[in-house]
Parts: sequence; structure tokens; C-alpha cells
Amino acid sequence: MVPGPDVQRFIDDDEVVQVARDLVRIPSITHHEGRKTADFFERWFRDLGIPVRTYPADDDRANFFADYGASTGPGRYIFNGHQDTKPTGTMTVDPFGADIRDGKMYGRGACDMKSGNAAMLCAFKALVRAGVKPRGGITFYSDIEEEYGGPAGMSAMLERGMLDGFEGLVSGEPSGLELQIGNRGGVATAFEARGRTAHSGLAHQGKNAIIHMARFIREFLDLPYLTVENQWFGKSTANFEKIDGGNYPAAVPDRCVACLDSRFIPETPPELVRAQFTALMERLRREEGIDIREIDQPTDWRPASGGGAAAAFITPDHPLVERARAAFRKAVGAEPVISGCPGATIAGAMIRRGTPAIILGPGSVAQAHTDDEWITVEDIPRAARIFAELMAGM
Repeated sequence: MVPGPDVQRFIDDDEVVQVARDLVRIPSITHHEGRKTADFFERWFRDLGIPVRTYPADDDRANFFADYGASTGPGRYIFNGHQDTKPTGTMTVDPFGADIRDGKMYGRGACDMKSGNAAMLCAFKALVRAGVKPRGGITFYSDIEEEYGGPAGMSAMLERGMLDGFEGLVSGEPSGLELQIGNRGGVATAFEARGRTAHSGLAHQGKNAIIHMARFIREFLDLPYLTVENQWFGKSTANFEKIDGGNYPAAVPDRCVACLDSRFIPETPPELVRAQFTALMERLRREEGIDIREIDQPTDWRPASGGGAAAAFITPDHPLVERARAAFRKAVGAEPVISGCPGATIAGAMIRRGTPAIILGPGSVAQAHTDDEWITVEDIPRAARIFAELMAGM
């Protein structure tokens, strides 16, 4: 690519923030995304003269693509930001107000991840305004139901080959503007404790499945894999995110189910994690007569994840990382912090398939999925400047 004008001159900070507010004001809860967000994207890119592609799901939703430059062949990169958000039922702020107070913008998706999308949109606009064209192609891809694991979004697009052939991917998920080199691994599964019912007045004659599950959870949280630490990813986590037990009043519960979401680092792959919790179940059964077994996740909770996925990452000196570091330095005037993403993103899926990927976006994951979700306003145009510099070198 022949170097073009200073692309940062074509980033309008107020415009970036306004685009983020406009996106937050469009309800797009997982499974109910609708077409308004995709329609917004379509108008934006058509105004820039950039061709778009949409791939509808089984209802009024669609995966969205916009291709600046080539849509096939080598030398292409993809910038990704999902459309959907978590539900709003417990929020303490107006979920679609996009209110700005004390330098923070509030609303569902403000952090995860409509501000990242806004920054990417404005970066594309800056390139077009500056007359900078990619050597190969830069594709914006926005998927649906990412917050549910992406069966109709990322997974469907992977199966159809829509994400094949790219040189690399940049996910705009909230990273606190740290340059994250990949994702932790993870497993989502469930455990069932089986007991024996009895009248509450004769509780000693039963076997209380809830108490047995409590014992299992307590000992699970002491498993060795949770103590190991990685330079970029920290320690593995174990979150028992749902529990259900009991049958009817005045009776000892004979069944209890607990759902687990565990995220783990490269040093603790799925087979090691599974070996440790299997050994725990066997020991409790052998020594205490406690019957705990692994079962499929309840279908009304989340899709099954199989045996789990290992952590996926690229090295800190990978060319894509070096390119992003250079863009960050030029846009911000400082070195980025290199780290690993604690959650799961499309970047991990792409790395496992052999496509280098990074996560770099405005907002902190600590504010994602919260009751008062917010993002620091000044980070949104800062992200747009980083993305524009990164795109300008592609």
C-alpha cells in the first residue's frame, strides 16, 4: 500500500461517540437482535461506497459483512464486533438511554460491544475520507447471538466458509485497550447430585442432594488447576452460575443440579481439568457415599460445549501483534499492555482454525454484563484512531 494521508485527521471524536450512542439506543438482545443494527451498518457502508453482504438467520436477524477492497483472495483481514447484548431485566440504568454522566456512557451494550463497533465504523470512514485503500481487503463482520455461543452467528458462518481465507482477525471486544493475544479455554458443563428423599421431620433417613452438592462445590473450588498462574492469562476460574434442587415442601431433596462455567489457562487444558474433577467425584463417592455425576447442561440454560476448548493464543512477537503495537504507538503515543482475554471471543475460534487473531477494544470486561453497564467515553474515539492506523497498514 502506498502510504496515504494521516488517517487520524479524519476521525471526528464527537462523531464516534454519537455513533456509539446511536447503536446503544437500538435494542438488540440475544435471540431478539432484529434487523435495525444490521440496517444501521448497511446504511453506513453504502454511504461510504463499500459493498455489503447479509446472511439472514432463521428469523428476523442477519449476520452482516462489508468488504472494503477485495472480498476474496490473499491479504485480507477481518474486523469483528457482535450485534447482540445481554438482557436488560436487572439493569439499574436506562438500558437504551446511552446517557453520558461524568465521562461515562451508560447502557446495555455500551461496553460490550457497541462502542467497539462504532470505533470500527468510524475507522473505515476515516480510511475512505483519507483515500487509503487496502492492499488486499478489510472486511467488517458483525455476528448475531455471540452472547449465546453463536450457533446462528459465528458457528454458522464458520461452517459455511464465510470466515475462511483471511490473513488475520481483530476482535473489538472490550479489552480496556490492552492488546490481548488470545482467549482462555473453557468448559460449560453441569453436575447432578443424587440423594434419597424423606420427610423433613425424619431428615436423617434421607440423603440431601443439595448438601452433597454444596460439599462438591466447596471441594471443587480447591482443585489444583485453579492455583496455576500464567503471565498473560492469570489463573483459571470456576463459576457455578446456576443451581437447582428440591422437589416439594417438607421433603429431603433427592436431586440437585449445578451448572459450571470454568475458564482456563494454557497450562491447564480441558483434559487436565476434567481429570481433576472426575477424580473428585470418584473420591466423594468412594469415601463419603456422595453420588455426583457430570451431565449435559440444561437445554434452557445454554448450549452444550462438548469436552471443552483449550486456551488459544498467538505469541507476543507475532507479526499481527507487532502491527497492532505499531498502530497503538502511533495513535496513542505509548506502548500497549500485552495480555490475554479472560473470556471467549471469536478470536479464540479463529486461532484454533489457524487464523491469527487479537482482541483490542474500548471498555473493560469488568463492566460487561453488569447492571449499570458503562464505558469511559474518551476511550471510544481513542479506539477508532488505533483501528484506523491498524487498517491503514493492511
